[in-house]
Amino acid sequence: MKKIASVSLVLAMMAFSLTGCVQKSDDLVTKKPFPEFSEKDMEGNIVTSDIFSDYDATIVNFWSNGCGSCVEEMPYLEELYQEFKDKNINLIGVGTDSGQGEEELATAQEILSAKGVTYCNISPDPDNELYKDFISEIGGYPTTYVVDKEGNIVGAPIIGVVEGQEDTLNKRIESIEK
Repeated sequence: MKKIASVSLVLAMMAFSLTGCVQKSDDLVTKKPFPEFSEKDMEGNIVTSDIFSDYDATIVNFWSNGCGSCVEEMPYLEELYQEFKDKNINLIGVGTDSGQGEEELATAQEILSAKGVTYCNISPDPDNELYKDFISEIGGYPTTYVVDKEGNIVGAPIIGVVEGQEDTLNKRIESIEK
């Protein structure tokens, strides 16, 4: 019996010590620069990283044509975009595979049109630094970042659809406003 109690105590102590080392993404206050970029949007207009300085915060959502969750969350992101416009918060989509050819671009444009998206969507060139150094490192889609007006990423990325993770998104935005 003593042996079971001792093992239980050791296991409880291990579990307690491990939970002290885990940091939840909500608690992250790290800021690192979003990569500078100059890319075309889906209509062929140049969009640069200077766009961040026009807003208090910018939500940057990375998606791909073949990601069902990405496509399904677009109407919700459009609602957020409309809601946040009056608060000087922008939303930018990045169609990660839309710059890989005319067919991929056409597919992305059709998706955006069908989903009623009006926020800016970038079509990154896979030969440019943004794609090589940043997008290629994203582990899954959708992935969303919050960027401040100085061009810094605030906190950890939001992995998966944003709907249901509004608290995390809002905490990132609120941390900028302070």
